[in-house]
Amino acid sequence: MSATDRRLGDAIRIPGDYQLRAAHSPNAVQRFWHATKKLVVDELLPPSAGELAIDAGCGSGVIADYLASFGAEVIGVDANAEAIGFAMSEFVRPNLRFEQRLVDDEMTLERAVDKFYSLEVIEHIYRPQGLAMLRNFHRLLRRGGQVLITTPNYRSAWPLLEWTVDTLGLVPKMAGEQHVEHYHRGKLRDVAREAGFRVDAIRTICMVSPWLAPLSWRAATAAAKGELRVPLPLGCILVAVLSR
Repeated sequence: MSATDRRLGDAIRIPGDYQLRAAHSPNAVQRFWHATKKLVVDELLPPSAGELAIDAGCGSGVIADYLASFGAEVIGVDANAEAIGFAMSEFVRPNLRFEQRLVDDEMTLERAVDKFYSLEVIEHIYRPQGLAMLRNFHRLLRRGGQVLITTPNYRSAWPLLEWTVDTLGLVPKMAGEQHVEHYHRGKLRDVAREAGFRVDAIRTICMVSPWLAPLSWRAATAAAKGELRVPLPLGCILVAVLSR
């Protein structure tokens, strides 16, 4: 991998508390969008007590803390020093720790990993680096261990949504500044298989569900669960479960 293929972080500053603030946003659509990350974990790959789980690209630490609440031993990893500093001060559990490192850095661990989580991260790095990240996951996982990955689906309404929020300045600019790799179902499947994984499932979410949240959180949640159960191709977020 050449130096130009390896991103060391986003091109713009992302505040360390960004994901936590988004998870508590007064905007119900944004708040629900971030809540679906926990829903995806619950529905497709919840950790078990005593397992070793790694949240690669943990940001503010919201999901890493959630994983630790199941009783798993969790390591949150992120390249953003500000995010890691915030997570370490905000989320304190005996079974949770945070480390500043790139998601494709080679790690040395005392035991095999049971589950990896990398939620809306792989689009922030170029494909060769994403492949290196997945190969690291494969190397560190126990046999039968699993990975949960989410990423925007560029064969959905996502490109229009991304352009809209970027144009209106509603979030830190995504296109080119944060998101540099564009995945669809086939491309995500191919990179996972190239890294040595079996693809257990690829689903989509956030087709209709977030837009229901301002009207009814319960209805939005029910819709999101339905989106995960039915193999619809047009949800804005791809969700993949991989096995070693």
